[in-house]
Amino acid sequence: MDNYPTHHECPKCGHVCAFTPRPDTQHWGEIRCPIHAHRWIPKPTEDRKPRLRSNKDLRPLLPAGRRDYCWHCLRTEDHLKRLRPSVELQVHHIIEVDDGGTDDPINLQSLCRECHAEVHRRRELIARYLSA
Repeated sequence: MDNYPTHHECPKCGHVCAFTPRPDTQHWGEIRCPIHAHRWIPKPTEDRKPRLRSNKDLRPLLPAGRRDYCWHCLRTEDHLKRLRPSVELQVHHIIEVDDGGTDDPINLQSLCRECHAEVHRRRELIARYLSA
């Protein structure tokens, strides 16, 4: 991975753009497409760590009192099931697996699907400013 390319195709339109390596992030690098603006380029698949377990397999690892509600919005599992459409609880890695996080209970928390998506959107936004 020491030999970074100088150019890379935009994954959306195929336009060849200048490539900037970003070894300090979870991404391989970034490009600035004239059509699609800033795009992150994921690391090649051979460099990725395999996910240790599926999300459903992780839930029993949480202590009983910590798996029945969303840590972000505090809605209980019963409340989430009554919503239409219902919202499921998911297990979130506080430190992502790609960043060296483990499946230890101390690194896991229960989040509803909506809050889980919001946490990851916020991480992406913050990462943009940290790498600039």
